[in-house]
Amino acid sequence: MVPVAAFDTSVITDNLDPLLDGLLLTVEVAAAGFGIAVVLGLPLALAGASVSPLLRAPATAWIALARGIPLLVVIFWLYYAAAQQGLFSLGDFSAGALALGLTGSGYMAEIYRSALNAVPAGQREAAAAIGLSRSQAFRLVLVPQAARTALPPAMNLFVMLLKGATLVSVIGMADMFYVAKLVAVNEFKPFELYTAAAVLIIGVTLVAALAAGVAERWLSRGQR
Repeated sequence: MVPVAAFDTSVITDNLDPLLDGLLLTVEVAAAGFGIAVVLGLPLALAGASVSPLLRAPATAWIALARGIPLLVVIFWLYYAAAQQGLFSLGDFSAGALALGLTGSGYMAEIYRSALNAVPAGQREAAAAIGLSRSQAFRLVLVPQAARTALPPAMNLFVMLLKGATLVSVIGMADMFYVAKLVAVNEFKPFELYTAAAVLIIGVTLVAALAAGVAERWLSRGQR
């Protein structure tokens, strides 16, 4: 019978501070990527719904590419390929955040589109009836109502980007999994370190998912 090695918790407690620092960096790069996705998603959604093919076609293509290209490919392209071709050079954090933002923008555009379409047409007609311009109706009537619909799936997107942020360690960013790998190599304790990293990231994603659920229930109050 093959002996089972004991789970060494000391290697985790001795390196808990750098692991938590790495976890914070993972959350920060995910938050930055989510911010980029939120900013890019709205104009993409509006362009995708435009009657002009000059706006609709590029937006549709962008959304399809953003949702179809693997995140790891985007990270490598922004960090390695772009610099090798002399296009631009980004640091590991910037490349990771931008990759997450570009990938998330396609999903965020669909969230915006669905939320705006969920606003009853009568709301637009009522806004026009009281003399609001199209821009005023969009800003004062459509956006507040669409935001209530968009928030829960947007928070779910953040959870997805948070899990995707763990891939940024492949370009050398000292996030939690990068720290876990270095310590595992030095201490010869890969099972303990990667288990601890997995538990920590699962804990954060569960908290974020719980917050999304709470927000969805809160925003659904009074709705049938």
